[in-house]
Amino acid sequence: MTLTLPRPALLLLLSLALPQTAGAVTSQGACTISQPVVSQMAQMVNAERQAHGLPPLKVDAKLNAAAQAHACDMASKGYFDHVEPNGSTPKVRVKRAGFRTCLTAENISLDWKSPERAMQALMVSPGHRANILRRGMTSLGIGYVPRQGNAGPWFVQVFAKGC
Repeated sequence: MTLTLPRPALLLLLSLALPQTAGAVTSQGACTISQPVVSQMAQMVNAERQAHGLPPLKVDAKLNAAAQAHACDMASKGYFDHVEPNGSTPKVRVKRAGFRTCLTAENISLDWKSPERAMQALMVSPGHRANILRRGMTSLGIGYVPRQGNAGPWFVQVFAKGC
């Protein structure tokens, strides 16, 4: 499913963005990582993995950057998809961020009001749950853009195994 907002409406919404420290997209296009959301989401992912006898994933700064860039791109361009309008896939974005990956997966979530609710929704979706509990993954990145007017928030989880 792809969500598309009219460009003028999206720019208006973005001009009303939360401060950058909250992980917001600004009218100048800057987008920053929200460390509290990254930590909270990573703890929930690792709690689920531990409950299923799997090792925890290490939060990786390069994967955080890839996840955040994708969350920001979706928010700023008004779409919701694993593939960017330019054709960039999760694996391409991870490599572009400087992470040498042999295995990559991505979860995206839109409109859940909190990290807890987003995580609950991901865990009841078979494909998203499989990504969270995938054996062989070693690293994790989280991206987040808060609600912008009537759209969002956007959550991105990137899972990878380095080569």
